[in-house]
Amino acid sequence: MRALTRGEQTRLLASGLPALGVALVLAAAFLLGLLAATGARMGDLLFAARPVQVARSTVIVGIDQKSYQTLLPRHGPLSAWPRTLYAQALDALASAAPRVIAFAIFFDAPRPEDAHLAEAMRRAGNVIVPVVAQGPRAFDPRPGVAQEFETFVRLAPTLRSGALDEGLANITTNRDSVVRSLPLLLRVGGEELPSLPLTIVAHFARRPAVLDARAEAGLVHAAGRSIPVGEHDTMSINFLGPPSEPGGAGSFRIVSFDDVLAGRFDPALVRDRIVLLGPTIRGVDEHATPTSGDTRMWGVEILGNAIETVLHQRFLVPVSRPVTVILIALMALLAALVVAAWRPLPAGLTVAAGLALYGTTAAVLFDSGIVLDLIYPPAALLVSFAAALSSRLVVEQAEQRMVREAMGRYLSPVVSQWVLADPDRLKLGGETREMTVLFSDLRNFTTFAHALPPETLVALLNRYRAEMTDVVFRHDGVLAQYAGDAVEAFWNAPMAQPDHARRACETALEMVAALERLRPEFARRGWAHFDLGVGINTGQMVVGNMGSKDRLIYTAVGDPVNVAARLEGLSKEYGVHVVVGEATTAAAPRACAYRFLDLVAVKGRAEPLRCYEVLARADALEPAAQRRLERYHHAIDLYRSRRWEHALRLLDELDRERSGDGPVVLYRRRARELLAHPPPEDWDGVFVSESK
Repeated sequence: MRALTRGEQTRLLASGLPALGVALVLAAAFLLGLLAATGARMGDLLFAARPVQVARSTVIVGIDQKSYQTLLPRHGPLSAWPRTLYAQALDALASAAPRVIAFAIFFDAPRPEDAHLAEAMRRAGNVIVPVVAQGPRAFDPRPGVAQEFETFVRLAPTLRSGALDEGLANITTNRDSVVRSLPLLLRVGGEELPSLPLTIVAHFARRPAVLDARAEAGLVHAAGRSIPVGEHDTMSINFLGPPSEPGGAGSFRIVSFDDVLAGRFDPALVRDRIVLLGPTIRGVDEHATPTSGDTRMWGVEILGNAIETVLHQRFLVPVSRPVTVILIALMALLAALVVAAWRPLPAGLTVAAGLALYGTTAAVLFDSGIVLDLIYPPAALLVSFAAALSSRLVVEQAEQRMVREAMGRYLSPVVSQWVLADPDRLKLGGETREMTVLFSDLRNFTTFAHALPPETLVALLNRYRAEMTDVVFRHDGVLAQYAGDAVEAFWNAPMAQPDHARRACETALEMVAALERLRPEFARRGWAHFDLGVGINTGQMVVGNMGSKDRLIYTAVGDPVNVAARLEGLSKEYGVHVVVGEATTAAAPRACAYRFLDLVAVKGRAEPLRCYEVLARADALEPAAQRRLERYHHAIDLYRSRRWEHALRLLDELDRERSGDGPVVLYRRRARELLAHPPPEDWDGVFVSESK
């Protein structure tokens, strides 16, 4: 496994530390119960993400608008209806053989007709009636301890005598007035009593010993079931869908109370099922639920949802607090890693995909009864992403300012921008690649510099270096170093430049031209007349940030670099400006016009160097210059084939046409010497250089 680069380490720290801080803050907020109401509202969305489900075992007989309009003229408002109507409805329902009938109506004050209703209850033999707890609540923070009420209100003794059983029908809301859960056990006057849904399920399941229900941390054991509960023994209701409509679509089949009285209902609808009888009139006993939206849900339907949840064990169990804390940490870690690894756009898309995946997973798990927290883990991902990205951008901008300032000294703007896009492109430790390196030097500068005052010397160097640096940067070269008047530059690193040899040669030609443009200025200042020597070579080099931990420079090393320096030294010997190695001409054969100079044997190398002069860009060579170059190469061919007399005649012609041509002068002298003192038969034409 490779080690992280410095840039990767910086990005990881810049994104990891803020993400860690976010994770710690959000985990603490979660454990303290902050944003619980917001989390509950977010959890409500999970109900909307799944299709509407249908109650399997519960039917509602609703005192609906139709029933109200039918019975109002004869019996007045709902509160004044004679209880003989309910007795008549019980007889009609009992004939269809439901397993349990439960009232979601509280008959508080005794009435003369209670005996008729009680007798109907006894005939049915399966009627359960509600009890309502009242009084100040006392909350015990210990898990598994029920809510405690001061007292409860029961039906009149006459009615109770006919009922099979009773259960507490209290419906509790959250702080935002939404019903999401129902207490299964409540303490009233020191006695623990079961809720109406729990009592109904116990009798439906033929496990009527509901009073033996017991609670322990996180569970209520009753009706042959172990029911997961939250604080104060409240069970989350797994709502089947939005509020039902009488005679319409919905999770519960609602039969009109009026139709039951008239015998206009299908007995198969209620046979062997639970029947809940309660009001289904808008404005009466309505509550907000996670699925109600703009239409509130009747209390009788809320009880039906609670019954279906317990009966079919469709429990909703939030993941444990430790698991949620782990999810918060994982989300923060994911945000830190994607910010550290990728650019903002792909990182942002990954975070969006992560949120979508988390939401999808939450919806899938919700169908299985597992409830993920929809506030803190997603918030950890989003906030950590924002914090990590902001931190990374701040750190990178500061780093880029420093890098830009540093790189501006040795990289062109084009290469600088390329490196700034990924600072790790300047590899610490180096890499090997084919490159072209250039060395330039002002001839006789050292001698002249000794006679200059320091301030004049600095002004001269700065003026010269500024001009040469501009030339190098125009061709996107890397300025490796200055050494007095010497300039070293290279191409094809860090940015790939397939035409690196051409760039180096054209840079050298432009450097010579730039010095020519400086001559009038130098003359006005009384500075000497300088000539420029340039050596260029191409080959495999090691390039990278080199130096100590306190000072690094981006440079290239290797034998081709040494050869370039030696070629620069030969430029003076041959009286030319730009000398290149054979590898450079091979890398850019048609970029420039090259004149062969010599085969040179240098100390420390077994093979001689084949070196050339760069005359001009290939497209800038005049026809006359091209013909002269061809005649020169013919003279060299004659010289190397030991035909020195013929070579000398041609070289003399070239010298008469243009005197002072360095290579022509050099080979004329050599040809005369060889004619006067012929070499041995194994002469190979290699010149032995005494310079290093």
